[in-house]
This record gives sequence, C-alpha cells and structure tokens, in this order.
Amino acid sequence: MKYGILAAIAVIALAFYVMHQSNKADAERLKQAEIAHQQKVDAEKAEIIKEQQAKLKKAETDLLIKGLQEKYSMDYLDAKQIVESEKMSQKDREFYADLAARWVDALNVAGATSRIALSQPVKDLQEIRRKLSEKQTMTYCEDRLKKELLKSYDFAIDGFLNFMHKNEVLSSGFMSLSKSYQQNANTLIDYC
Repeated sequence: MKYGILAAIAVIALAFYVMHQSNKADAERLKQAEIAHQQKVDAEKAEIIKEQQAKLKKAETDLLIKGLQEKYSMDYLDAKQIVESEKMSQKDREFYADLAARWVDALNVAGATSRIALSQPVKDLQEIRRKLSEKQTMTYCEDRLKKELLKSYDFAIDGFLNFMHKNEVLSSGFMSLSKSYQQNANTLIDYC
C-alpha cells in the first residue's frame, strides 16, 4: 500500500510535470503565433502606407504633368519624363541664366540696330547659340530645354538674316516661331 501511494504520487507528479511542460510549450507556441500575427499586421500596415504614398506621389506627379501640358503642348509620356527627370545642378542653372541674360541683351541690340549695321549683332547672337550647342546636358529635362532654346535661337537668327535681306514677311514668321520656342523653354526651366 505504501508502494501504491508512492507510485500514485509519482504518477500524479509525473502528470503535473507533463502538463506543466505541455502548458509551457503551448504558451511558447501561442507567444510565437502572437509575434507572427503582429509582424503580419505590421507588414500589412506598412504595405498600405506604401501604397498610399505611391498613390499620393502619382497624384502629385499627374498634377505636375497636367500643369506642364497646359503650358506646353506635349504628350503624357514626354511630360512625365520631364517631371520625373532629375533637377539641374546649380551650376547648370547659372549657365542658363547667364546665357539668357546675354541673349536678351544681344537680341535688344539687334532689334535696335539698322538693317545695314546688323551683321555684328547677328554674329553675337550666333556666338551665344554656339555656346549653347556646346553645352553637355545631364538630365532629360535639360536636354529638352536645350533643344527648345536652340530652335528659338535658330529661328531668331534666321529672322534677323531674312530682315537683312529685306524679306520682312519671312523674318516676321521666324521671329514668331522663335518667340514660341522661347516660351516653351521658359516653361521647361520651372521643371528642370
């Protein structure tokens, strides 16, 4: 009987030990499940936030594209490339600002010069155009800006050359085209 009681106590102790170990394992599994669930919830939240940020960025980009398209007639993909293009460096901005100032000065001088004495102002305009054509571009937007400026400068120079040859109608048309391309370039500078 004594051995029976000891055996019963041993069986009960063993049962409690097994239950304790089982509860410990269950608690550990439960804890791991909670951690996994929390990680899944956090990942889903992060994904939702990422999606919202992407939607917000796309909306901002689309707004900029629409603004650009209102100012400058171009298709969506071109406008998107310009908007998403890297910005020009400060050095490049200074180059274009200096170039624009010199161009305006030379254009004003050419506009105020008589037909006979126009060769030197036109030569100055051509020199400014050559400086622009030698400029290496670094971004898509800057490349488009440079192309628009080159077209504008070419038409202005052709306008003055035709004026020198007493062809006012053609000269006026070239100057009008020059102004149009200059406006396009002025629009692009805000996005570059």
